[in-house]
Amino acid sequence: MTMSGVLAGVALLTNSIPILIGAMVIAPALTPLELVSAGLAANRFDRAGFGAKVALVGLLAATAGAIVTTVTLNTTGVLPPAENLIDKPLLEQRITAGWFSVVAAAAAGIAAGVTTDRERQDTLVGVVAALALVPAAAAAGITLLSRAPARASGGLLLLVLNAGMVVITGTVTLWLGARGDREADTAN
Repeated sequence: MTMSGVLAGVALLTNSIPILIGAMVIAPALTPLELVSAGLAANRFDRAGFGAKVALVGLLAATAGAIVTTVTLNTTGVLPPAENLIDKPLLEQRITAGWFSVVAAAAAGIAAGVTTDRERQDTLVGVVAALALVPAAAAAGITLLSRAPARASGGLLLLVLNAGMVVITGTVTLWLGARGDREADTAN
């Protein structure tokens, strides 16, 4: 997650979509959130709590990676500090919560729930979940260092919203899948 944060930081600071995609591909962000959803759906709150702790540590690592990257680029003069927020459309998108991000996070949660329910792992679903999480964590870290640190709250809000949507929709999907399985067993 730290390296994902480093890549996300570079991507957001340079407005590079390919690097941001790379950051999401390597981020193991989905597994802990799947554990939260599965734990909640099965009333195993110890598992859900463990998944939440792992997710929090991972997202903090991604944020730290982006912060260290920003400080390094600023200190070495590769990117002047004043440039952190100015004319960075990709960064601006990740510190503003909007319906598009909520819908993407909900879709990621549903897809995660379906793959978990079917006991298969799908890397692309993990990339979609990382799309909802890692850039927001990195953007929050970067904006903390900018001339507008209050804007970091937008990245944090987006991160919390997205993580919540992934967990909620994943939990509901798993719960509905288990309910459907129970009804099918009862019918048989």
